[in-house]
Amino acid sequence: MAYAFGIELPYSLLVPVAHLRLLGVVDSHVQARMLGLIGLLYIVKTAGLIALLVHMLRPIERLRRYAVGHPLHSGAGFDETGSGAAPPEELILAAANAAYDTPLSFATVWSVSWALLYLPVTIAFYLIAPDQAPIGVQRGVALALFALALFAAALPLAYSILGRLLSPAAGVISLLARERGLSVPGKGYSLAVRLVILGACLAIAPTSWMAAMVLGETAVPARPGLNLTLAIFSMVAVTWAPVCAGFLAGALAGPFQQVAAVIQTIVQRGEVDRLERIPVYFKDEIGALASGVNAMVDRLEESSRRTRSYLAERERLLQDAAQRAAQLGAVLDNLVEGVFACDRQGRLTMLNASGLRLLGLSGRSGQVGRMVEEVMDLSRMRHTDGRPFTRDELPMVRALAGETIVQEEQVLANGRAGRDVFLRTSAAPIRSENGAILGAVTVARDVTELMELDLVKDQFIRVGAHELKTPVAIMKGYALALLRNTNDLPAPRRKMLEAIDRGADRINRIVDDLLAISQVSLDVLHVSEEDVDLRELLKQAVDGVAKSASRHRVRLSLDAERPTVVRADPERLRQVLASLLDNAVKYSPDGGDVDVRVAVAERAPASSPSLCDAALFSQRHGSSPGFEAVVSVRDQGVGIPAHKQARIFERFFRAHTDTRHDYGGMGIGLFLAKDMIARHGGRMWFESEEDKGSTFYFTVPLRSEAPAVDRR
Repeated sequence: MAYAFGIELPYSLLVPVAHLRLLGVVDSHVQARMLGLIGLLYIVKTAGLIALLVHMLRPIERLRRYAVGHPLHSGAGFDETGSGAAPPEELILAAANAAYDTPLSFATVWSVSWALLYLPVTIAFYLIAPDQAPIGVQRGVALALFALALFAAALPLAYSILGRLLSPAAGVISLLARERGLSVPGKGYSLAVRLVILGACLAIAPTSWMAAMVLGETAVPARPGLNLTLAIFSMVAVTWAPVCAGFLAGALAGPFQQVAAVIQTIVQRGEVDRLERIPVYFKDEIGALASGVNAMVDRLEESSRRTRSYLAERERLLQDAAQRAAQLGAVLDNLVEGVFACDRQGRLTMLNASGLRLLGLSGRSGQVGRMVEEVMDLSRMRHTDGRPFTRDELPMVRALAGETIVQEEQVLANGRAGRDVFLRTSAAPIRSENGAILGAVTVARDVTELMELDLVKDQFIRVGAHELKTPVAIMKGYALALLRNTNDLPAPRRKMLEAIDRGADRINRIVDDLLAISQVSLDVLHVSEEDVDLRELLKQAVDGVAKSASRHRVRLSLDAERPTVVRADPERLRQVLASLLDNAVKYSPDGGDVDVRVAVAERAPASSPSLCDAALFSQRHGSSPGFEAVVSVRDQGVGIPAHKQARIFERFFRAHTDTRHDYGGMGIGLFLAKDMIARHGGRMWFESEEDKGSTFYFTVPLRSEAPAVDRR
């Protein structure tokens, strides 16, 4: 403020001289008294203004002292490490009111004080020397214009000086309030209104000043000292305007320069990190512009922060994905199975090292993007029966159509070392969350060695079974001879011979089963073609288990009233019936019932592979493609547990190995039975409920001259 009053001081010395000239005071004694009075009033006025200004700026001083005790960081906020504490909100708001409202309110008081300062001087002059220059209308107008000129001159000068001096404090306070989330208080004044008022003052002040000079000089004609008066008035008018304009220009241009600097920094740096915020110096359009730029920078920084966070997270996810892809690639490359994946169009997208070795390929990158049938070399693919593959039969192509393939076998001709490679393949579609097919994956395993081992095993079983047949036949023959030719054998020895005979029969059945299973595995099982009366065959089968059933008090019943002629192999059908009836009697409780029934029915639509095989068998062997015999064997035994029913027709599977109903056996009877029925063009299935019994069904196509359909 000393700077502001220092600028005022030169004018405060010139203005009293001009005032005395307007009053027409020529007596040096009166001039001395008047100048003393003016000096006293000026001191009182200045002291009062200083006291008022100190009172108005007290909140800013309190905030400054608070900041000294609690260091600021970055020039605006408070230390976040705990060395300082944020100022109270009330103190910030009071300081902001003082910073924004003081320039205009104090400038108004200051201007009014200048306009009224010479009123008591004028009154005192006419009280001291009323006879020297009486006040007339012209001189009164000149004094009024003099007061107006002082007011118009002081207002813009005071406002621009105070605005420029207080704007830094206002800016710091605005940033403090902004950090605390407070809206900046203070009265808002339109920049346009202020410019109009200040511009009017700039026009009114020199005009009134010069008009007061002219009227004052013409009121007393031929008065000496005109040149002095003209010099004083001209000096005040000429020097005041540039000083006032300079302060006004600085007060208005500073905020614009701050806004321009921030925008230029954004443009040059291309980023908004660590940008300083623009202080709000005035509550007007410039302040609104600064607040808008600050809000824009806030949003840009937040957007930049989110972008950096997104990019960092994206980079982390990409690194994780790359690491997982590398791990997955390492796992896949160390699998024994070949793994292949393709997209929706059937173009290969991935294959592992085993897949390359399996197909005899080199260069993984050269295979990706090729069509599946090209990579798999469709011309080399064969079914196990020797038929060539079509494209639509490839597991991966079928998977693209939505099919799931489990453990299907194929042959790759001319594989490693020119030998055929046996593959066991599974395939499944790759689906999106909504179920759409995105591609397919295939897993293929080289089972050539397993197939060769199975072949050796089956050949061994076949040879061993053949070798067992002769000693078993000799043993059974001697046992029967002794039983027939020796009538006086003691009962214990006769029981021994009967046990030997039954054991030989059992061994013989096991040998037959082993021979059959080896023939199935080697695909050399023969099915003969002849007319067979199914009713007679069922009677023979029931009679064959009658002794065993009587020992367990199991009742056997046969429902087969009419002859039913089928084209079949009687020995194979007898083997199937023996297996089903043996199981029914074995697992039936004492006193239970076993029911055998045969009926004739129309064949179901040929929608399954087994039914298609039935039609083919009918064409080859002269059986009826439209009718079939349905045989059922029902017992009241222990049933089959639900969780084991899916495997009941598997080779060597036994459903009761871990229960009290384990009655022995090899677990091949049902496997052979289903295979033999399939070779006849029929089907086999069952219904079972644990602890309530089971019913097994099978069908055999009828001879072409089919009888009437049994609807029972």
